[in-house]
Amino acid sequence: MTTRPSRLLLAAIAAASLPACGSRGDQEPLGGAASEIRVTNSGTYNLHLEESLRFNPIQPGADPARGRALFGLAADADTEDKTQAIFDGPSLAFGGTVVSNQRTCFTCHRGLVVELGLPAPPLSASVGLDDALFTGLHGDAQGDPDGLRNLDELALVKYRPNRFNLQRAEDDPFRRVFFWRKSIRLVNLAFSNGFLHDARARTMFETDRGAVFSHTQESDRRFDDLFTVQDGNDLEAFQFSQLSDPRLAALRDPSDPMFRALARDPFYTVAVATHAEKRGKKVFERSCMTCHNVPNVFNNLSNVEALGNGETDVKNPVFGPSVTRTFNIGVSERNRHGLRFSHHAGGGAFEPIVLPLVDEDGVIVPFEVTKDVGLAATTGRLEDVGRFKVPQLRRLARNAPYFHDNSAMSIEEVVDYFNSDSYNDSKDGRRFPIRLTRGQRADLIAFLKVL
Repeated sequence: MTTRPSRLLLAAIAAASLPACGSRGDQEPLGGAASEIRVTNSGTYNLHLEESLRFNPIQPGADPARGRALFGLAADADTEDKTQAIFDGPSLAFGGTVVSNQRTCFTCHRGLVVELGLPAPPLSASVGLDDALFTGLHGDAQGDPDGLRNLDELALVKYRPNRFNLQRAEDDPFRRVFFWRKSIRLVNLAFSNGFLHDARARTMFETDRGAVFSHTQESDRRFDDLFTVQDGNDLEAFQFSQLSDPRLAALRDPSDPMFRALARDPFYTVAVATHAEKRGKKVFERSCMTCHNVPNVFNNLSNVEALGNGETDVKNPVFGPSVTRTFNIGVSERNRHGLRFSHHAGGGAFEPIVLPLVDEDGVIVPFEVTKDVGLAATTGRLEDVGRFKVPQLRRLARNAPYFHDNSAMSIEEVVDYFNSDSYNDSKDGRRFPIRLTRGQRADLIAFLKVL
């Protein structure tokens, strides 16, 4: 085991409570003295979460320039350079020689021009069919007949979250369960608590290593010895250096002169000019900051120290429980694209995947997967079905399409979703309802477009 220093602890120091909509009895506001940490306890919904500005630190000795090279990104930050970015070769863990499909991190995070994500679909309109994104398709899809269509037309990648958990048999439903999800845009990743759409990864080491395993080769065999702790540290340093606004870096350092200003004023770095934008800011404060409450970044503040003292257990084959607050807002249940979630058994045959999920009373419930089950796929908890983390909102206008399944093509569609019955009737929509007038809708859209 390699020991990492404790995560950087940044106590919240805002003078006043953040505004919130609906009933918010399960969460303390950001506030108090610099040394104070507010603790959230709300039954088993999300246990022992703290409202504290703290984020995974960049490790001593980490080299962001080497991390960029391992990522596969050229110095211009928009084109690919595979020179140091292919993970292949002899591996004792793999039991042979790993042959890469030539994919790199860049393959799904294609430069700063697209915020280190994928371009808008159809992908073949901007990415050649001879690119490793397409030629390496079966690294993800593994023969799934929906793989090419979902990738090209919807920009969705197939993920099996327990694929490399060798403690489970190949026919175990938790080994078979999968998602169709967008490639996360990595700008402002430095302010995440928990990684991936459902926050199932606790650290960037887990996140990056899992991506290397799953996207670059078709088998379910691990090759831990080809991805070192130094590789992970360097990749993390590069990824955490990609910020939408250089001033935001102060949120990670309480000794920075800008820290107090950014923590006290959630909108310090947001330039609002028109009357509509200013009114929209007030709508955002009332209706959105219940969940999007990290100052100046606008993802979710709730978190718990990811691995106790910050250790990276390089031998750990599984993902741990979420280390941030997750929500079910009904997007998965809507399944707007009509995505299939049954197991492809070959020859055009499909079999249902039935997960044995545990409810709040400890009873095992057979749950047939007909939608993206979110965090439940790794926790095994019925309570976690459809739960996802809260994304950051800076430069939102450059990040379309939206939601984990790319089911909203514009900011207008996003706002309309949160103002709809689909959201308000969802599990967390009932807890935090949003009802906007036509004028409030227009003002909120104007504000979101300048974030």
